[in-house]
Amino acid sequence: MKCQEIRDSFLGYFEDRGHLVMPSAPLITDDPTTLFTVAGMQPYIGAFRGEERPPAPRVVSNQKCARMGDLERVGHSPTHHTFFEMLGNFSFGDYFKQGAIEFAWEYVVDVLGIPREDLWITVFEDDDESERIWNDQIGVPIERIVRLGRGDNWWPEEQWEGPCGPCTEIHLDNGPGVGCGRPDCGPACDCSRFVELWNLVFQMYTEAEDGALTELPKPGVDTGMGFERLAMILQGKPFSAETDEMWRIIQRTIEIAREDWGTELSYGDDPETDVALRVICDHARGAAMLTADGVAPTNEGAGYVLRRFLRRAYRFGLDLGATGPFMHRILPTVAEAMGRAYPELRERQEFSVGVVRAEEEQFATTLAQGMDRIRNLIEMLQAKDATEIPGEEAFRLYDTFGLPREMTVEIAQEHGMTVDQEGFDAAMARQRERSRGAAKGLALHRAAVTWETPPTEFIGFETTAARVNALDIVAEGEFVSSLNVGDEGALVLEKTPFYAERGGQVGDTGEITGAGFHFEVTDTQQRGQHVLHIGRVTRGSIQVPVQVTATVDEDRRDATSRHHTATHLLHAALRQEIGAHVKQGGSLVGPDRLRFDFSHHHAVDHDALVRIEELVNRWILEDLPVHVEFMDLDEAQDAGAIALFDEKYGRIVRTVRVGDESFELCGGTHCHSTGEIGSFRILAESGVSAGMRRIEAVAGMAAVRHSRAADEVLRALSEELNCPVAEVTARIDALRRRIHELEREVEQARQMSASGKLKELVDGAVALEGSRLVTDVIDADRETIKGLADQVIDELGSGAVVLAGTAGGKLSLVAKVSDDLIERQAHAGELIREVAAKAGGSGGGSAGFAQGGGRTITPDAMREVASATIISQLKKD
Repeated sequence: MKCQEIRDSFLGYFEDRGHLVMPSAPLITDDPTTLFTVAGMQPYIGAFRGEERPPAPRVVSNQKCARMGDLERVGHSPTHHTFFEMLGNFSFGDYFKQGAIEFAWEYVVDVLGIPREDLWITVFEDDDESERIWNDQIGVPIERIVRLGRGDNWWPEEQWEGPCGPCTEIHLDNGPGVGCGRPDCGPACDCSRFVELWNLVFQMYTEAEDGALTELPKPGVDTGMGFERLAMILQGKPFSAETDEMWRIIQRTIEIAREDWGTELSYGDDPETDVALRVICDHARGAAMLTADGVAPTNEGAGYVLRRFLRRAYRFGLDLGATGPFMHRILPTVAEAMGRAYPELRERQEFSVGVVRAEEEQFATTLAQGMDRIRNLIEMLQAKDATEIPGEEAFRLYDTFGLPREMTVEIAQEHGMTVDQEGFDAAMARQRERSRGAAKGLALHRAAVTWETPPTEFIGFETTAARVNALDIVAEGEFVSSLNVGDEGALVLEKTPFYAERGGQVGDTGEITGAGFHFEVTDTQQRGQHVLHIGRVTRGSIQVPVQVTATVDEDRRDATSRHHTATHLLHAALRQEIGAHVKQGGSLVGPDRLRFDFSHHHAVDHDALVRIEELVNRWILEDLPVHVEFMDLDEAQDAGAIALFDEKYGRIVRTVRVGDESFELCGGTHCHSTGEIGSFRILAESGVSAGMRRIEAVAGMAAVRHSRAADEVLRALSEELNCPVAEVTARIDALRRRIHELEREVEQARQMSASGKLKELVDGAVALEGSRLVTDVIDADRETIKGLADQVIDELGSGAVVLAGTAGGKLSLVAKVSDDLIERQAHAGELIREVAAKAGGSGGGSAGFAQGGGRTITPDAMREVASATIISQLKKD
């Protein structure tokens, strides 16, 4: 039975028995206790608790899940995966133990055809009812029913304040010839004889902190059957990665190795190769699923997991001979294999491929240096008989070269070493402390203080000036009673018209005045429920409590509001122009400009930016109304309001609607209508990280000033080029063409010079072990030295050649070995790896041809390394 047939069979069986088929919930969860959906029942926790209404009394689903706890076992274990699917049927106050057990047994035995004599059952140690159903009604012999404790047959095993209860499991017996061979071996044994097939959880209680159990109003059933494990059993495979869908991914990796790397891989001949192929398969599935859910690589959260997948797979690929990024080429195969079950894989394929490719290319530029660094570090430490990589060095590999801590740990383990984890954490903490010290704002305002005054009430939507009470002063990290002229500190008011920085909008500035003093507010920040008005006393002195007049810089506030409303319009225009997949990743809204980060897999071209800018300006000219309304969160989202992915919202939210074009949750200040913005200009579009783009723009008077500055630049160019402004572009194009012609002439001269070296290279061949070796460093690019290497081998007939090209300031390396030397165990891939390592880089390839890169190498050093490597290889013959 193929994988898709299994999915169809399971869902169809339960649909025929009155279950509502529910689509998989997203892989990324909004549950603050877990990053990913880790179980099929997770989307229904609220229903089991009685807090939410279930979609139907009976539900069935195939849920996509992810867990990182078993990452190191992936590829080695037959059944462990980071991304996996969970088949499950659920009852919310409908059928209970008997119904769940009867459904499970009928499906496993009658539908799937698994012999009943191969099945064992486990039940919770006190669950007499389940044992009686299995034995009396289903007919399972009592000797194949095993009672186990909380560690095996209670869900969840750990104590938590949520739905819980006993469970019963169906296990497949692989027979006495498998596993430990002990006569008392049973389902509780850790050996491989018994495989858990299906877990039926009876949600009966909630558990208090002291362990007390309270019965749920309506008991329910939550079952989970691992899809990959079931497919492995039904298809008779020793590893779940060998089942039909994952096998297609492995075969695609082998194809890429042959086509791109010049490496012939096969599955089943070498255990280490098999592990690497299974790891790449697993991580390709995980990366495809995460990017399909809109995740892009970052240094935290789900984005960090995606980055870890890609970098870990890339390293395993290098072990197989990879010469560059490859994971992005596997993703279309994942979509082909699993796209029917998960259409989002096909719908988001272009985005996914772009995100993954960008991350791979970025990682490739630093990984070579990092791998060289860690190899040298390990050699140095082992020479000193050290067995641990210092934490500071591990952190430097992470911070400078992009090697995740986990990768450093794995490489260390491969060499019998460990990593000083505490030292790594300490180095990380020191860096964070440095970052905090360099960040905007005074350290004195970041200190934790215990507030005794009530929270600050914000009145800035209604007014920009108010007579209020100043209650506290914070200076040097402590409460003080007064500030004198020249002193810096932060005032805390009972009410404030000042907007505190949040949601991407900068804090207000202005002044706070009173009897005999003037306090200049240079920033406004939120600290918990209190607002800090940061600044300094410019006249007199202030003592609290005192009544003051708080006045916001209204021109600056208005300019900021124009940019904020313009940001909403930009977001809407992006979604309309380049796709609804666009999601806000962050923003900065100030009086002089705006910055907007959004999810998109490649650069937005110039024509699209022009259309986006014109669309925003058209909405400005239409003078659309800006309407603010407070709504229930669920009501707002049901009405289509856009929320930030990682923002936490209360029950009542503030919504901002701009005409019919934009509807977002937002707590910032805005114009009353779009006409107040005036005008809008895009300044730049750039990449922030893989899958994340950034637009910088200006609005209002800032846009006018930008246009005036651009006009001045054009005027200066026209004077410098001695032509009218309208002809500047044509004049620059003519100069560019002339430069290109001159560069081409230089390149032709370089190639002629390199070709003229053929006789010199052949004449300079060194005799080694009955053959000849040619090495040299040439001022030529990669394509030139590749062609020259071919010519050298043709001239030699038998031999090896290693050439380095230095054109363009980059060191390119190629190696080529004749067929007769390959038969004598010579290998160009191994040869180029040694030379590249000496050059501070990396490389690889097939036995006949390989290429790589590095930083620098001398002709003598290259000849020495290449000679030693060839001699070592030929002596194996």
